[in-house]
Amino acid sequence: MQRFREKHVLALIIWLGLALIAIFTLPNISQLVRDKGAISLPSNVESEVANKIQKKAAGGKSVRSLILVFNNKNGKITSEQSQQITDAANAVKSDASLHTNSVTSPGDNSAAKKQLTSDDKTTQMVMVTLPSKYKVRSQTDKLLTKIKTPGLRTYVTGNDILNEDFSTVTEKGLQKTEIIAAIFIFIVLIIVFRSLFIPIISLLTVGLSYLMSLNVVMNLADKYNFPISNFTQVFLVVVLFGIGTDYNILLYDRFKEEIKNGLDATAAARTARKHAGRTILYSGSSVLIGFTALALAKFEFYRSGVAVAVGVAILLAVLLTFNMFFMSTLGEKLFWPSKDLSAHDRSFLWNLLSKITLSHTFVMVGILVIAAIPLLFFGTQQLNFNNADELPDTVQSKAGYEVIQAHYPAGMSGPSTLYIESKKSLDNQKDLAELDDLTGYLNSEPGVKTVASVTRPSGDKIQQLYLKSQLGKLVNGLNQANYGLKKVQKGLTSANKQLASSNASQNAAQVQKLANGAKSLQAGAQQLSQGVSTYTAGVGQLSSGSQQLSRGASSLTSGVGQLQAGSQQVTSGIRQLQRRTSRIPSVRQSAGRLAAGSSSVTSGLGRLRSQSTPFASGLNRLNQGSSQLQQKSTTLTSGARSVASGSAQVNSGVQELNTKMKQLEAQTQKLQQGLTSANNALGQIDNGTNTVNNYLKQMQKSYLGNTFYMPADTVKSSSFTPSLDTFMSKNRKITNMTIVLTSDPSTTQSAKRIRTISSDVKARLKNTDLKNATVAIGGQSSQTADLQKTANGDFLRTVAIMLIGIGLALMIVTRSLVQALTIIGTLIVTYFGSLQITRWISGYLMARDMLTWNTPFFSFIMLIALGVDYSIFLMMRYRDDASAIPDVRRRILHSATIIGTVVISAAIILGGTFAALIPSNVLTLIQVATAVIVGLIILVIALPIIMSAMIKWTYPYVTDKMYQKKLEEDEKNHPTRRSKHSES
Repeated sequence: MQRFREKHVLALIIWLGLALIAIFTLPNISQLVRDKGAISLPSNVESEVANKIQKKAAGGKSVRSLILVFNNKNGKITSEQSQQITDAANAVKSDASLHTNSVTSPGDNSAAKKQLTSDDKTTQMVMVTLPSKYKVRSQTDKLLTKIKTPGLRTYVTGNDILNEDFSTVTEKGLQKTEIIAAIFIFIVLIIVFRSLFIPIISLLTVGLSYLMSLNVVMNLADKYNFPISNFTQVFLVVVLFGIGTDYNILLYDRFKEEIKNGLDATAAARTARKHAGRTILYSGSSVLIGFTALALAKFEFYRSGVAVAVGVAILLAVLLTFNMFFMSTLGEKLFWPSKDLSAHDRSFLWNLLSKITLSHTFVMVGILVIAAIPLLFFGTQQLNFNNADELPDTVQSKAGYEVIQAHYPAGMSGPSTLYIESKKSLDNQKDLAELDDLTGYLNSEPGVKTVASVTRPSGDKIQQLYLKSQLGKLVNGLNQANYGLKKVQKGLTSANKQLASSNASQNAAQVQKLANGAKSLQAGAQQLSQGVSTYTAGVGQLSSGSQQLSRGASSLTSGVGQLQAGSQQVTSGIRQLQRRTSRIPSVRQSAGRLAAGSSSVTSGLGRLRSQSTPFASGLNRLNQGSSQLQQKSTTLTSGARSVASGSAQVNSGVQELNTKMKQLEAQTQKLQQGLTSANNALGQIDNGTNTVNNYLKQMQKSYLGNTFYMPADTVKSSSFTPSLDTFMSKNRKITNMTIVLTSDPSTTQSAKRIRTISSDVKARLKNTDLKNATVAIGGQSSQTADLQKTANGDFLRTVAIMLIGIGLALMIVTRSLVQALTIIGTLIVTYFGSLQITRWISGYLMARDMLTWNTPFFSFIMLIALGVDYSIFLMMRYRDDASAIPDVRRRILHSATIIGTVVISAAIILGGTFAALIPSNVLTLIQVATAVIVGLIILVIALPIIMSAMIKWTYPYVTDKMYQKKLEEDEKNHPTRRSKHSES
C-alpha cells in the first residue's frame, strides 16, 4: 500500500477514468460552436436594436439575407442568360423546401434590374431572404444547386454564410494545428532532453488536460450558456500544449537535477514537485488570474477567454498529479536513451546577456530603449473588421463576395438598413413626405451611393410625386385654359358684334308698324265683309227687283252711285290689306283676288252708271248680269268672311309677334350687356391665369419644385401598395430604408460613416412628427461600428483588470513592488513591439496592411499571460538561490544562466505551438501566432537584460566584499554548501 501511494497509481487510475468519461460525454463541438460561438453584441447597441425592430416587422420571425451572384467572366450577360437567371430566381422562389420570405431578381422590374445589374453588365445579383431558424449551410447548398447556369459562374454569399465558412475553416485549421503542434513538440522535447519517453509522456499529460478541459467547457456552454467563440478550441489547444509543455520541461528539468544529485526516483519526484511545482503553481496562477479576469469583461467574445482559465486550472491539477506516476515509476529511465543528465543545463545566451548588462547596464538598457522607439511610436493603429478577409479566396462565399466587390459599389455586398418604428401608422401624406425628405437627406450624405425607401423604391425620385412635375402639369393645363378663354373671348366679341349689327330696335319698330297695319287690316276686312254683305243683299235685290228698275231709274242711278262708292271703299280696303299683308302669302293671295274682283265691280258700276240712261236697252243684259252677280255673291261673301277671319288671326299673330319682339329687344340688350360683361370678365380671368401661371412657373423652378407631395388617392392606390409592403410592416408602423455605401461595409471607414448617419438622422427627425420614433441602423456596417465601439471600449477595461490581477500575483510571488512593475512594464512594451512588427510582416508577406480587430486582444492576453511565466521562472529561481548566493548580482547571473535553458526551450515550444496556427489560413490566427512568436523572441532577449539591470539598480550597495564575507560565514556553518556554491 505504501508503494501504491508513493508511485501515485491512484492518480493514474482516477485520471484515466475521467478521460474515459470525458470521451463519452463530449457534446457535438462543431454544432455547439456554430450555435453559440458566433459573436454577439450587447442588446442595447444600435445594430441589436435594429435587429429587434426588423424581427418585429417580420412578425416576430428572424430572417437572414443571402445574395445569389451570377457572373459571366467572358463578357456581358446575354438576354438569354438574363432569362436563365430569372428562371433560376423563380425556381428558388417556388422551392417549398427553402421557405423563402422574398426573392428579388433583375427580371422583376426596371428598378430591380438597374439596382441588381453591374455597370459593366457582366454580373447580376438576386437577393434572397430566408428564415434563420434553418441551417445556413443546407440553405446555401440547395441554392447553389438551384442556380447553376451554363456559361455563368454562380455563388451564394452573405454575412451568415461567410461566418459559417469561417467556422468551417477555423475547425479545419484546428485539426492541422493539433497535428502540427504535437509533431513539433515531440521533436523539440527529443532535442532538449534527448529522450523518447519524455515527449510521449508530456504529450499524453497535456492531451489529457486538453480533453478534460474541452469536455468541461463545452458541457458548460451546452447546458449553462458558458461563453465560447470560434477561437475557444483553438486557443485551448495552443495555450495548454504550449504552457503545458513549458511546465513539463520545468518539472522534468528539476527532476533530472535531483536525480543527478543522487536522489531516488520517489524523492526526486517529490522534491521536483515541491520546488518546480511551486514555480508552476505561481506561474499557472498568474495565467489563471489573467484569463479569469476576462470574466469581468462586458463583451461576450472577450469573456469566452475564460475557457482558457478552466483549461489552465485542469492542466495544473493534471501536471502535478498525473506526472508523479511516471517520474516516481520510471526514475532515470524517463530520460532514456540519454545517459548525460547534465547536458543542456546552462544557457550561454542568457549568461552572456546578463553578464554584459551587469557590467554595462546603461549601454544595454539604452540599446533596448532605442530599439523600442520605432516599435512604439511609428505605424498605424487602424484595424480590419472585415470577416471576409479571414477566409481564403478558394471558399465559394468569399469568391462571391470578391465578385461583388469587383463589379458593384463596395457597399452592395452588405447594405445597411435604417429602421424607423413609430407608434402610429406612417402611410399618410405627411409622414411619407417626411420619409422622402429623409431619403433625400441621406442621399446627400458623404459616402452614400444610393438610398431606397418607400417613396423611392428604386433609389431614384418618382418625379410625378414632386411639385415640379405636378406644377408642370398645372402650368400646361393653365396654358390650355388660357387658349380656350381667348377663343371664347373671340366668339363672344363676334356674337356681340352680330347682335349689334342686327338692329333689334329697328326690327321691333317695323314689327310695331306691322302690328298697326294688321289692326287696320282687320278693321278694313270687317268693313269689307259688311260691304260685301250689303253688296250681296243689293245683288239679291237687283236680281229680284230688276223688273222694278224701270220704275226706279232714279233710284237705280242713286243705288249704282252708292254701290260704286262702296266698291271703291272695298277696293281701297283690299289694297290696304294687300299692302299690309305683303309678308303673309296666303292673305296676300286672297287680297289680290279680292282686289281684282273689287276692281271689276267698280268698273261695272261705272259702266252701269254711264249707261243708266240707255237703261232700257240694256235691261236684258242687266238681268243676266244680276243673275251672274247673284251666283258669285255667295263666293264673294265667303271670301269676305275668310278675309275678315284671316285678318283677325293675322292681327292676333302680329300682336303676339310684336310683344315677343319687344321682349326679344329687351333680352338682346341684356345679352349684349352680358356678353360685354362676360368678355370683360374673361379678360380679367385671362390676366389672373397668366399671373398664376407665371407664379407657378417661378415656383416650379425654385427649391419648392423639389417638394414631395403624394395625393391621398395615390397613397391607397394598388400601384403604391407593393412599395408599402416592401418597405413597411403590415401595420405600417415600421418602415425601413436600404442604404448602400461607396465603401466596403466591413471597414472602419464605413462604420464611422454609419455612426455619423445615425447621429444625423436622429437630429434630423427631432423637429418632425417622427421625433418620438425609435430609430436604429442595422446591417454589416452598423454591426462593425458597434463591434468596434464595444471591442475597443471593453479592451481597455479588460486590459486594466488583467494587469491589476497579474500585478497582484507578481507582487505575491516576487515579494517586490518594483519587480512586479518591471515585469509588467516589460510585458507591455513587448506587446506593443510585437504588434507593430506583426503589422509590418503582415503587410510585406501577406499583403494585409491592417491587423484584424481581435488580433490585439488575443495577442495581449497570450503575451501577458504566457510571458509572465518566464519572468516568474527567472524570479522564482532567483528567490530559491537567495540562501546559497547572497550577492544579488551574482545570484541573478546564476539564475539567468540556469533558467535560461528552460525559458528558451519553453519559448521555442510555445512559439512552435503558435506557429502551428499559420497553416490554418485564418488571418486572425496567423497574425496572433506571429505576434506571440515575435513577442517570445523579444522576451527571450529582453528579460535577462531588464531583470539584471533592475536587480543592479535596486540593490546598488551589495558589493563583492559583502558577498565574500557572506561566503566565509557560510563556509564556517555549511562547508558542503560552500563547495557547491563555488562550483556554481
